[in-house]
Amino acid sequence: MNGELCPHEELAVGWAMHSLEPDEEAVVRDHLPTCPTCQRTVRATQEVLAGIGGAVRQEQPPPRLRARLMQEIEHIPQDVPTPHTPRHAAPTPLRPQHGRRTGRVLLAAAAALAVLAGGGYLGTRVNQLSGEVTAAEARTDELSKALSLAADPSTNRAVLRSGSGDDVAIVLSNPNSGAVMPMNLKPNDSGHVYVVWGASTKAPVPLAMFDVRPGSTDPLLLAWPSDAHNHKTFAVSLEPGRQLPPKPSEVLASGQVAPA
Repeated sequence: MNGELCPHEELAVGWAMHSLEPDEEAVVRDHLPTCPTCQRTVRATQEVLAGIGGAVRQEQPPPRLRARLMQEIEHIPQDVPTPHTPRHAAPTPLRPQHGRRTGRVLLAAAAALAVLAGGGYLGTRVNQLSGEVTAAEARTDELSKALSLAADPSTNRAVLRSGSGDDVAIVLSNPNSGAVMPMNLKPNDSGHVYVVWGASTKAPVPLAMFDVRPGSTDPLLLAWPSDAHNHKTFAVSLEPGRQLPPKPSEVLASGQVAPA
């Protein structure tokens, strides 16, 4: 292409940053060997990534954080998730060979490149990466707090089971905070919400609401009332709307605090 602009040049930047969708990767993988312009773009992007990478503090969560949390909660054996391996290896040496960068490194590199390129595609990528980094940091913080809660000697643990005896969720409660770990709860839609109930009283008391995301069994910190820790029996229900109801429509599972 001898210095001419290439319509795939922006995708070449995304290729170097590991931020393409699978169909986009397929396009670039076939295109790169025949396009000197995109090859130069990939090399330039890699240089920017390498230059910024060493200056940014890493924010990777501890790799065994969730495993430790599970052991603290119920001593339930957990399989450590295996790292995702791409189905197709890159057939060209232009594929970046440096180690995996943290979210902050990619975000900083994307921001620098977006300024150089004048926005457009890269500006969109910056916004996407920013959201991913923010979400990852929030989840790491939530997991750390849940681990501290589970390890606190004052925390009560209640395994909630369905009528058929299936483990559905685990409730953690101490005088200052609470959390729930969904185990076999289906994801809810925006028109419904799960509710944790205190069931030690004659009439169940609504304590907190939470949502279940598809594929997630991570613990969720709750807006825990100061008197919730007085309950020794808990229950969970799925309710219409987005507010705490006065009584449960149908209890999905319940359980008592485990003896110390």
